[in-house]
Amino acid sequence: MDKEAELYAKDKLLELAMSKLSSMQREVIQRSYLDDEGEFDYISCGEMGLSDRTFRRIKGDSLGILAAVLNLYVFDEGALEATEVIS
Repeated sequence: MDKEAELYAKDKLLELAMSKLSSMQREVIQRSYLDDEGEFDYISCGEMGLSDRTFRRIKGDSLGILAAVLNLYVFDEGALEATEVIS
């Protein structure tokens, strides 16, 4: 598979994954990772009228959905630390 075809396939997969998100979730992911502006989360929160906590909750939920759709693994550092302490 050539590079252009591979990029096209990844683009289509990302479009499919993003279509599974609500409009608010899509906007959070777009602002956090896909826009070229590189603005900080606290700026996006203010512009969207969300608290920092709500923005981060939506962002985390959205990343979980994207990971599931893209068949990726999600590691919870807190759970790993808890497991390490118990061992």
